[in-house]
Amino acid sequence: MRFKYRALTKTGRTTEGNIEASNEDSALEILQSRNLIVTHLAKESIIDEEKLKKKKLKAQELVFFFRQLSILVKSGVSLVEALTAVKEQVKDKDFQDILSLVIFDVDGGMALSKAFSKFKNVFSIYIIRVIETGEITGRLAVILEHLADHVERNYILASKIKGAFYYPIAVLTLCVIVIIIMLVFVMPRIEGVFEEFEAQLPFATRVVLALSNFLMKYGIILLIVLIGGGIAIWRYIKTPQGKAKKDKIELKIPIIGELLKTIYLARIAENLGTLIQGGVSIAQSISTTAEVITNKEFSNVLVESAKGVRRGETISSNLSRFKVISPVFIQIVAAGEKSGSLGDILLDVSGFYSNQVDITVNNLMSLLEPTLIVMIGVAVGFVAAAVLLPMYNLAGSM
Repeated sequence: MRFKYRALTKTGRTTEGNIEASNEDSALEILQSRNLIVTHLAKESIIDEEKLKKKKLKAQELVFFFRQLSILVKSGVSLVEALTAVKEQVKDKDFQDILSLVIFDVDGGMALSKAFSKFKNVFSIYIIRVIETGEITGRLAVILEHLADHVERNYILASKIKGAFYYPIAVLTLCVIVIIIMLVFVMPRIEGVFEEFEAQLPFATRVVLALSNFLMKYGIILLIVLIGGGIAIWRYIKTPQGKAKKDKIELKIPIIGELLKTIYLARIAENLGTLIQGGVSIAQSISTTAEVITNKEFSNVLVESAKGVRRGETISSNLSRFKVISPVFIQIVAAGEKSGSLGDILLDVSGFYSNQVDITVNNLMSLLEPTLIVMIGVAVGFVAAAVLLPMYNLAGSM
């Protein structure tokens, strides 16, 4: 049986490791025979740490974790006890294992930020930097509360955006599937009837039959080409050059591009405001935010701005060099720098831009719904007319 231990040497140095023993008492005797004062001894569970480092967590799990942790720590519960209490309420088994490893490290004297840094797929660099700041300043309870608010706001914003895009995509996909089924399975059978009666076919019917014949002959090839093309584009986007190209193009898409710009500005303001309020230097706050922002265009702007700030320049003067940053945003940042309340102003700006995102998404949905109805109606009506018109003509001639 394998046990994990932590102990003190004669000189007072902390040591930890693993030991094989038949039971807990035997393990304790072995360690004591080595002149070690055991402070922690537990049966080691089989946890694949390397696998957990690749784990990606659902956003709502992270929201729940930080909200509960912030409440417990603020109430005066020790960090290890708070982590243990939250771990018992977590539903995701892998996340429980991650927290078990974090608790073991923190209980052994490791800083929470360092324990989190082992799992960067779960805890972003932003989260690690914010907690590190709280540990340095002694304001961990306050920082955890800010972080819980931040994670929750990001989750709500992301959910609204996903909801706005999923609806039209789902409707269009369903419409395309229905039309393909009609073209592949229904039209070939009807075509035989038309040929048997030598019916004069309307233009709509000829178009739909041509599409049906094309899909019957080349449908598999077309599907392979589409899948292959999709995979090739996806792999290209994963490269640094492809990612930069994709990020640049998406900001130029009408309506969608402006919405994305507003979203990124909201996140930049949110991240910068929280970090600056937490006591992180402005240059470090900008650099950390640059690592969190996923769009390469905005990330590059922040990287260059951080360099300028380290040279003694203001944030606003650096941001003004880039067209992707809104002039209004630059003016607000300049006002915050002059008043000395940049962190508070940035968080206010984040709220403003988040409200703008809500308004834009609602307007977009109001516009998309009737547009989708018209598009689907035209498509389905065209196919229906292609089927019904020749049948009506046949019935009339008989």
